[in-house]
Amino acid sequence: MYNIITGLMYFLLYFYQIGVLAFINGGEEGKALYNAFVTGRVCYEVYKRLSVSQADVLRAETIMRISEYVKSHPRASEAQLKAEVEKEIKLFAQKIAELEAIH
Repeated sequence: MYNIITGLMYFLLYFYQIGVLAFINGGEEGKALYNAFVTGRVCYEVYKRLSVSQADVLRAETIMRISEYVKSHPRASEAQLKAEVEKEIKLFAQKIAELEAIH
C-alpha cells in the first residue's frame, strides 16, 4: 500500500510541476492546469488530516482497555499492571500485523 501511495504522490508531483511550468510560460490552459492541481493537492491534504486510520482506532481501543483495567483494579500491583499492559500491547501488535497482511 505504501508503494502505491508513494508512486501516486510522485506522479502527482510531476503533474504539479508541469502545471507550474505551463503557468510560468503563460496561457490560460497552463493557469487552469496549475489551479486544478493546487486545488487537488489542498483537498488531498485536508482529507488526509481529517481521516482516521484503522491503526489509530486500534491504538485508541488499546489505550481505553488499559485505562479501564486500571480503573477497575485500583489495588493492582505494579507487576499486575505491567502484565496487563504487556498483554494489551501484544494484542495491539498482533492486530496491526494482521492489518498489514491485509494491505
